Amino acid sequence: MIALAWRNLWRNKTRTLLTAFGIAFAVFLVSFAMSMQGGSYDDMIKAATRFYTGHAQINQRDFVIDSKLEQTVPNAAALREQLQNRFPLVALPRVQAFGVVSKDERSIGGMLVGVDFMAEAAQLDLFKKITAGALPSSPDQALVGAAMARNLGADLGDDIVILGSGKRGGVAAMALSIGGILETGQSELDRSLLFAPLEGVQEAFDLDDEVHNFVLVLEDYAQGAVLAQSVGELLQQDQSYRTWQQLLPEVEQGIELDRVSAQIFYYILLILVSFAVLNTFVMVIFERTREFGMLMALGLRPWQIIGQVQIEAFFLGLSGALIGLVLSAALVAYLSEVGIPLSAYGEGEAAAKQAFAKLQAGSITHMYPAFSVASMATAPLVLMVGTQLSALFCMLRVRRLNPVTALRVE
Repeated sequence: MIALAWRNLWRNKTRTLLTAFGIAFAVFLVSFAMSMQGGSYDDMIKAATRFYTGHAQINQRDFVIDSKLEQTVPNAAALREQLQNRFPLVALPRVQAFGVVSKDERSIGGMLVGVDFMAEAAQLDLFKKITAGALPSSPDQALVGAAMARNLGADLGDDIVILGSGKRGGVAAMALSIGGILETGQSELDRSLLFAPLEGVQEAFDLDDEVHNFVLVLEDYAQGAVLAQSVGELLQQDQSYRTWQQLLPEVEQGIELDRVSAQIFYYILLILVSFAVLNTFVMVIFERTREFGMLMALGLRPWQIIGQVQIEAFFLGLSGALIGLVLSAALVAYLSEVGIPLSAYGEGEAAAKQAFAKLQAGSITHMYPAFSVASMATAPLVLMVGTQLSALFCMLRVRRLNPVTALRVE
């Protein structure tokens, strides 16, 4: 029956080829589009998390809500060493305090963030947007947001003073010189943020060996949720571990919305192709009614005839799916190496993507499709099942076929 089904499939070569290439085109289109989606989502998540927030964060639980100076994580050095020794991650300590930033007679409110500049520059993309000067290399230098520097009338090398309230209620004061100016593309950050060496900020605000945040950069961002329980064993009850999904819910929601809307389009396309296959088998029934009647007159059961046509449908679907998969896999393999420049999307789409890139990291210039089981298997499976159902739906009428009547069909 298998050999007979294969020969029957090519009795009308034109129709078989048109149907097979229709299936192949749908498989190619959907598989490639899903691979592009998967790759773009991966790039978006990496850009968003490697800009400032990291893949996960550890805070004092109340700090997430109130952001008060006294809500700290104690014994920071020991905890950082434990985290980096036990897990495949880099822990970046941060402290943050609010104060008044002054230069000469000008003063504005801002948030002072104490960081380990070398560690953060090696792991995150935030400090790649320095437009003047360089990353601070001495304890008395600061990195200032571009809008804050303009508002203060400050430039490289100028001295600024930060006044705030220390943890124990005393006055915290720091005198720093501007070693670099940072322009992230986010007006809120550029207007309100300045960065200084971690130890200096801890000393000025009476924080000792305490931090407000541990920003965790994982080897694989997808492992953030997996590590939650293990990392939680090292934390105190009043401390929290948050993954990038909790830190950047708008990114996750945007990705899910885009994925769902795209899947609706993909399935509509696959269903339409399945209807085209249904039309093919409707024609098969009309053209081969006399043949089916003769086979039944020779003793074949209706289920045997249906089974033979189902095998033909299987070969038809498999042929189209394989052609589409090979073309899609070859294109994805090539583009995953060389990438697609964003300029290839045209002015409108490129502008949107470049705006997102500038907003988050300023480092996305190409898009790279990515292989996944879902992208390579969804379209072939759906269309092969659709082909089988289309053939079965058409062939069910064979059960009611009268051999004598069928043999008289011209």
